[in-house]
Amino acid sequence: MIKVLVAEDTQANLQGSDSGLCIGTGKTMELGTYWSSLIDDVRIYDVALSAEEVAALAQ
Repeated sequence: MIKVLVAEDTQANLQGSDSGLCIGTGKTMELGTYWSSLIDDVRIYDVALSAEEVAALAQ
């Protein structure tokens, strides 16, 4: 089995926002920052998932 480190950085000081959530665009929403493909599954969690949880979601 090949194991790949996906991410290890954390962000502890996130600030809330009253604006909407935009998925598929850069944070400035300028031309040229948009995702140019399809996004078919988006999930947002309030905790970090373990490797086992991520693997189970990929099934």
